[in-house]
Amino acid sequence: MQNAEVRQSHIAVIGGGFTGMVCAFRLLRAGYRVTILEREVELGGLSATQSYGSFNWDRYYHCILTSDKPLLGLIKDLGLEDQLRWNKTEVGLFAHGELHQMTGPTDLLRYRHLSLFSKARLAIMTWYITQLKNGRKLEGIPLCQWTRRLFGKHVYSQIWEPLLRCKLGEMRKYASAAFLWGTIVRLASTREKGPGTQECLGYMHGGYGTVFKRLQHTVNSLHGETSLGVDIRSVGPGRTDVPGESVLIRARHKDIYVDGVVLTTPNRVVASMLQVDDHLYKERLGQVVYMGIVCTVLVLKRKLSQYYVTNVAEKIGFTGVIEMTNLIDPEQETNGRHLVYLPRYTSPTDPLFAATDDAIWEFIQPDLKRIFPDLQEEDIESRYVFRSKDVQPVPTIDYSTIAPPARTPVAGVYLANTSQIINNTLNNNAMTSIAEATCDALMRDIPAMQRVEHTVDVPKMPSVLTETQEVRTACTA
Repeated sequence: MQNAEVRQSHIAVIGGGFTGMVCAFRLLRAGYRVTILEREVELGGLSATQSYGSFNWDRYYHCILTSDKPLLGLIKDLGLEDQLRWNKTEVGLFAHGELHQMTGPTDLLRYRHLSLFSKARLAIMTWYITQLKNGRKLEGIPLCQWTRRLFGKHVYSQIWEPLLRCKLGEMRKYASAAFLWGTIVRLASTREKGPGTQECLGYMHGGYGTVFKRLQHTVNSLHGETSLGVDIRSVGPGRTDVPGESVLIRARHKDIYVDGVVLTTPNRVVASMLQVDDHLYKERLGQVVYMGIVCTVLVLKRKLSQYYVTNVAEKIGFTGVIEMTNLIDPEQETNGRHLVYLPRYTSPTDPLFAATDDAIWEFIQPDLKRIFPDLQEEDIESRYVFRSKDVQPVPTIDYSTIAPPARTPVAGVYLANTSQIINNTLNNNAMTSIAEATCDALMRDIPAMQRVEHTVDVPKMPSVLTETQEVRTACTA
């Protein structure tokens, strides 16, 4: 006899950063049982909140664009639309030992280090790039070669080469033209229409901590589970003949059986833990080259400039200057202090990752003083250094051919991480989109509720003779 019951599918999300939390939120809302497994003792990853003394804000800088539909959709689903703030921002450029405003077209016209012809070429070719609908065709073209051909040698050497060097370091030689396309198209979407174009960017009141708190609250209210400090050794096939145990997670002190797993860790971690005989898949994971970040953060008693972003067209120790409090309201968000990020995107093998905070400050301070010579030591209330080696993939030639898909070779195991960013820069909008795409793939393969059939043995009844049968038997005898 068959007896059936319905059980909830159990999914483990490995990694409690922004991507992992979005995956957990989406799966819980779809009716799955979800457990988040995080190696660190706190959630957040690159979107973690940091205490800066008298206020809390993001450890790394973030902003929201008006075109960030997946991210804005998530914010709406979390009921946080009233915490979203928008502000117009300005852009600066440090070049030839001077700080120049580069917010709009009129600023470019005033820039005296380019000829009128070069300015026109820069403007026209930048506009041309924004009109390209798909960056896939650019993946096979070397970035530096394409940029030099499009803008000319002078504009390339004066503007683009220093910016690309800051963004990609020596890896710019291996990047494709799709990187510049993705960067320009994304930034162009922040500008208003019309002659007086100006960037309009958004942020969350309270920083990304506001989003994380709501995500955690929602995960808890939907009965999601979170385990911190979990050292996972391997993920592989489990017992497919036992309901709910098709994937096995081996942690340091226990084994965990689940219906499915979403991995949100960097590729090197995925390759080390995934139990799979497909060597080509692991080679594919290893083909992705990551850039890391060493980010110095200053809490200042006064503002440095009027610019949210100051790009630097000279060879210095950091990518640029992000003066966060020229986007956010310092009175409401940072207790009247001014918050400045000095990121350096670099190879994970850069010696700076092993350097002390003081050594890093000594390395970048002279460059900062070149840009802002009036900055005094007494203006700095405090400083911090944050490091992460596997931040974003380098968009190498034909990158889409090596970017891993959502499904891994292990049945029931899925991937959602930054290596799946194609023709885009790292941002939480892109990661929201990747998280949702991976969840969609999982939900097509594993239903939230599964019917389990049980075979029930019905015992045979003992033979019982009726009174008439007993009499007949007796008479016959």
